[in-house]
Amino acid sequence: MYLAQGMPFGFVTGTLAAYLASKGYSIAEVAGVTLMAQLPWTFKFIWGPIIDRFDFARHALGRRRPWILLAQSMMVITLVLILFLPDLSKGMTTLVWIIAIHNVFASLQDVSVDALAVDLLPEKERGKANGFMRAASYLGSIIGGSVMGVITARHGLHLAISLQVGIMLLVMCAPLFLRERDGERLFPWQPLDPNNLVPQLSRKATASFASIRKSMNTAFSLKSTRLAALLAIGVLAGTTLLSSVSKILILGKLEWSMEDYSAWITGLGYFFALGGSLLGGVLADLFSARRVAGAATVALGMVWIGFAVLEPQWGNRSMIIGYAFAEQFCIGVMTVSLYAIFMGVSWPAIAATQFTAYMALLNLSLTSGTKLASLMGEAPDFGQIYLVAGVVQVGFLLLIRWIDVSETRRVLDEQAPDASPLSPATK
Repeated sequence: MYLAQGMPFGFVTGTLAAYLASKGYSIAEVAGVTLMAQLPWTFKFIWGPIIDRFDFARHALGRRRPWILLAQSMMVITLVLILFLPDLSKGMTTLVWIIAIHNVFASLQDVSVDALAVDLLPEKERGKANGFMRAASYLGSIIGGSVMGVITARHGLHLAISLQVGIMLLVMCAPLFLRERDGERLFPWQPLDPNNLVPQLSRKATASFASIRKSMNTAFSLKSTRLAALLAIGVLAGTTLLSSVSKILILGKLEWSMEDYSAWITGLGYFFALGGSLLGGVLADLFSARRVAGAATVALGMVWIGFAVLEPQWGNRSMIIGYAFAEQFCIGVMTVSLYAIFMGVSWPAIAATQFTAYMALLNLSLTSGTKLASLMGEAPDFGQIYLVAGVVQVGFLLLIRWIDVSETRRVLDEQAPDASPLSPATK
């Protein structure tokens, strides 16, 4: 499921953005398409309470599986709609809105899959599972941003989209033909087994949106939960700012071909991000997530500062490739360790809604970075942009150091104020 989310997102922010840049579109237009892909993720916190409040356990179809199937189906349909656009240059507005709607359902799938993972995974596996899920998302981004980029360069955009539709239909077979728990039905028309009914989970904690809201207010009354929210709002802005800027720099000013960019930057570069994600998940279990996140944040900032200092060497392709690999590796380690921090400060009684809120704030951070990129003008000072972004990124170490990951569980009870223990839910 994470691969299915990462592939179209990588396609839009990698292949499609590079395609538009290579066709002469401005930095504002390229950033505008990317912005509409990211914007729906900013509001995905809406899905957490809805999925918690309205599950399908009583119908024995799985608590999360029907939501996943709905989201996946709509993701396929919106991709198919792009195939009916005869000329992107004349249908940019339509394309942008299709991309936005697609990502509305992609964000629904994300929250649903996170809910499924936390429902079914034992506590000792959740840290590493975050690393694997993030790595799968990167693998999808490699397919969408690199493999589809090469296919687009050689055979056209429509073939790349058609292949993605086929892959996503194959992925959808997993939630379609697998049950969450023993005793559940695959399809609603199948009879219930009276001797093997799925046990009903406690409904009291999610009986109303008011009880969920009350618990959220309690959770965010703590210093560490508020600091974590502030961290989430800003910590990833530099990554999307420089992602948009780098496309104009490398494809425009440095005159790389789209095929080379797709192969090296969004291709092999994402493999380093994938490796960083796996390593970050392991390190977060071996050491504290806060230490790993702090080290990775500083390392990422120093990579950007170093790239700015080495501006006279930007004509050296090996240096550009080395920079891209180092950047993606640091982002992979940092992101997974940040997830571990947000899981730590989330109150188990409302894990679905609170953790999804942190993920939404992270996406707000991504969106704000893209918005900043659209304000850079037609002739930006690339070196200065990288330098400032690096200094700001290092500064986030101060926020990370002030967060007490154990404060929430130490101060708050394991129960919601007016409810029995909430069943495990989304990240």
